[in-house]
Amino acid sequence: MFADIVLLVIMIPSLLVMFFYEYPAKWEERRFIFGVKNRGEFREKKTSSEISKIVSRTRKQALAFIICSFVIMGLIMLIPDETIRMTIWVFFIIVDLILFSIPFMRSNLEMKSLKREIGIKSSAGTTYTDLKGAGAVHALKIQSLIIPNAITALCFTISVLLDTGMIQLEGADIDGKYALTSMTGSFLFVGLILIPVAILMDRIRNEVISSESVININFNRAKKKVYADMFIFMSWANAVFVVLYAIMLFFTSSELVLIIQFSVYMIFVMASLARLVKQSLAIDKHYRTETNIDIDDDDKWIFGAFYYNPDDRRLNVAKRMGVGGTINMGHPAGKVITVVTAIFLITALAFTGLLTSLGKSSMHVSISEDTLICTQVFDYYKIPVSDINNPEICAMEKGFSLSRQVGIGMEPVFIGTFIVNGEPDCRIFLNTDTDSYIRFEANGKVYCISGNSDQETREIFDKITSE
Repeated sequence: MFADIVLLVIMIPSLLVMFFYEYPAKWEERRFIFGVKNRGEFREKKTSSEISKIVSRTRKQALAFIICSFVIMGLIMLIPDETIRMTIWVFFIIVDLILFSIPFMRSNLEMKSLKREIGIKSSAGTTYTDLKGAGAVHALKIQSLIIPNAITALCFTISVLLDTGMIQLEGADIDGKYALTSMTGSFLFVGLILIPVAILMDRIRNEVISSESVININFNRAKKKVYADMFIFMSWANAVFVVLYAIMLFFTSSELVLIIQFSVYMIFVMASLARLVKQSLAIDKHYRTETNIDIDDDDKWIFGAFYYNPDDRRLNVAKRMGVGGTINMGHPAGKVITVVTAIFLITALAFTGLLTSLGKSSMHVSISEDTLICTQVFDYYKIPVSDINNPEICAMEKGFSLSRQVGIGMEPVFIGTFIVNGEPDCRIFLNTDTDSYIRFEANGKVYCISGNSDQETREIFDKITSE
């Protein structure tokens, strides 16, 4: 249940933060109402009443959606088959986040329609640049990101050296605890990804809200400072988690301890995101009275979520739905990024479906023309029987452990190069629903294989030993 708990810890706070930020109760205090700029005309009695109805109805729809999402997540956790459960989780998260935005997008269309009804015409989306503050407003100190990532990288390097046996720690019982390398590597990857994202947000073109440069500079610096603080905090959270996890791994391998650590980590990350939202709203509220330049480019925002303006030279702009930045899909580079992102998403979903089909396909081991063949959709291994040495039947007893290095690892199918009971670089072809497997050596490599049943495994073993 570890993966399910992790996903719950991520999804529940994420949906709640998105709800309170994207579906505000007090729309009068926001710069944008469902992606449409808040204007003085909206506060007139009749128009204000209409907007309040839209906001109230949309919040109820979003709240009902969240409740349904929580119920569905609970039902997913009851699915006994791990392969199917994890596949449903992947598709659910993607579809859920998309569907959660539908009330926002529909209300965006209603707000644009209301604008036209009261006679407000959108302009061509003119953009302004404050030349005095252009390129001069930054809040991120890059060394603040490098230090925590260096700590994470050091932990990753040490774990690799320990796993390869290049270094040893006196009195440290690390046998079978190779998860340290994969965990530190994963968090190092996340930390490294944060660096370009943080730089991108810090370099985003300054927004012009006033004819006075000082106000524009202070406004943009305050905005960027909030984002810089969040990225720095997340980088340090990564480093602290990795260090604590590495220390705890030498004392216990309990999944409960890992769940608690990861849950605390995610709570801190979500708290940081909530703080970003709160401070961003406070900045918008503080500078509302200072705003005297109002650029009406609502029609350049598709559903209030996607910015498309070929006449705007900016590649990155601040989001109107959610927090952070988004690309200008009308920019030449933005078009390429959009296509690549769509291809990546489709490929990821297709790959998830492929893994699921592999996990549910039967595994077979056979001997044909004096060659041992391991098949599961594809022929993974073809090993001449004459090359097989020291074959033995081994039991998958309590404590049997697998740690993936390269390959497929979805219950009950495990194929690739794994660490088996602390022994690295084993080529495996295992169905963990069986109780036994064949271990042998061939061409200087160790193999652990099993058939679709214990009977098939035993028959293959008998053929190997007889030949």
